[in-house]
Amino acid sequence: MEFNFSRNYFELFELEAQFHIDREVLSNRYQTLQSQFHPDRFIESNDQDKRVAMQATTFINEAHKTLWEEPSRARYLLELQGVSFDSEQDTTQDMDFLMAQMSLREQIDEADNQEDPFETLDELARKAKQEKSLLMENYQAHFNAQQWNDAKESVLKLQFFTRLQQQINQKQEALEEQLL
Repeated sequence: MEFNFSRNYFELFELEAQFHIDREVLSNRYQTLQSQFHPDRFIESNDQDKRVAMQATTFINEAHKTLWEEPSRARYLLELQGVSFDSEQDTTQDMDFLMAQMSLREQIDEADNQEDPFETLDELARKAKQEKSLLMENYQAHFNAQQWNDAKESVLKLQFFTRLQQQINQKQEALEEQLL
């Protein structure tokens, strides 16, 4: 069995290397590759083919996960351009942005003290979604202009919105459990 591990994730799924992708096409090609290389298909094969199938499946899963989510796709596109990221060190230095993030997190924490906590959380989610959309547009403009540092800054900010959405979801779940 052969699998080309040197392809980038876009090549793997036969997609153009760009920020906006057709997620349905990605999903369909993911399913095709999964069925083609799934380790269960190689139970009767030799050890090397079993190992390659396992590695290919891992590669396919990681590629799908990376391209599925916009922040990770944006980051991956920059990495293909030679921009490096250090998950431990890299964060935005935009103090206004960081202060706004802190304010949003405080509002999420205090949502259960509001008259309608679910409406408060829904409003915060809408606001976060709008700001995330603006960041994605900024990223795309910087990427297209090959302004790699500015595009990277947008990616670093996008990561905050992923965590913010998770915090909103967790707060909503906690409030729902209190109602039960």
